[in-house]
Amino acid sequence: MVGLPLALWIYKCLMMVIFQRKIIYMGYAPPGARTEELHASLLPREIRCMEVCLESEKHVRLHGIIIHQDALDCSARDPDVVIVYLQGNAGNPLARIPVFEKLLSGLSQSQQSPKNSTLSVHIIAVAPRSYWKSSSRTPTERSLIADYHRVLSYAVERYPKSTIVLYGHSLGGAIAVCLASHLSSTDYPTVQGLVLENPFASIPDMVQALYPQRWLPYRYLGHLAFDKWNAVAAMQSAKGGTDSLLSRLSRDMLVLLSEKDEIVPPTMGEEIYRARESTRHQGTNYRSAERGQRRLVMVRGALHEQAWMHRQWVNEMTAYVHQVRARKDW
Repeated sequence: MVGLPLALWIYKCLMMVIFQRKIIYMGYAPPGARTEELHASLLPREIRCMEVCLESEKHVRLHGIIIHQDALDCSARDPDVVIVYLQGNAGNPLARIPVFEKLLSGLSQSQQSPKNSTLSVHIIAVAPRSYWKSSSRTPTERSLIADYHRVLSYAVERYPKSTIVLYGHSLGGAIAVCLASHLSSTDYPTVQGLVLENPFASIPDMVQALYPQRWLPYRYLGHLAFDKWNAVAAMQSAKGGTDSLLSRLSRDMLVLLSEKDEIVPPTMGEEIYRARESTRHQGTNYRSAERGQRRLVMVRGALHEQAWMHRQWVNEMTAYVHQVRARKDW
């Protein structure tokens, strides 16, 4: 009655610790995510997409896509804005094409552009190691930061006159925060925007959120995580007036939270947002919080992967991209 459940719990805990990176980084899910090919049939009308291949550290190959609207082909010049997208813990960039199409469509129809002028936008979405067609190497916190560092550097080098926006969803949100905290602001002057959609505070916090029952042993395994992805600590470090890229970007970032997020508690996104504030400014509400140009927005009725389906998400993203472009001070 006691020995068998205890043995099963110990066994499962051991397996969770040993294979934790298979749980955190799910490049193999859904089935076929590693072998899916880019076909014209996947693309909506008026959308153009091309594959890119980059080389990260130790000869790791990274595969991704660059997507833009056909009517706004910027082959002759740099686009106005380039969004570098950091994905969540499953799937591949091809699965996010509907998200990108929704954003590009919203920007093309925006009334905020100057008369007779349309904002040209490119989106770069590159899969890190162990995702899509990228090299099958074991992902770690250090190696994924190196991969996305390479992607961001590629965007800056390829589009030297464009405004760059760093956009992270879920795990990608935590990666975006940690990546920016490792980079110097002076080295990336064209990176002007930071969007975090449903980011989590850290891996240990996510373990407790997924296993809220105090009588289960799994919730106490968080401190055994190999990769912490502590976005809150990284954001707190940005308050000290350092020269990090995060210190500058976090002053004007946009944090989008799904009201009915079934995976990442919205309180985590709020915690990341508040971590950048001074003590006297804490106490934000979920409806909409603003400190200067920073915003915390709750997308009403949205689930973890469905915020982009709501008009509120389109409006907030469109307004933010135009705001970042108008602020071009580099």
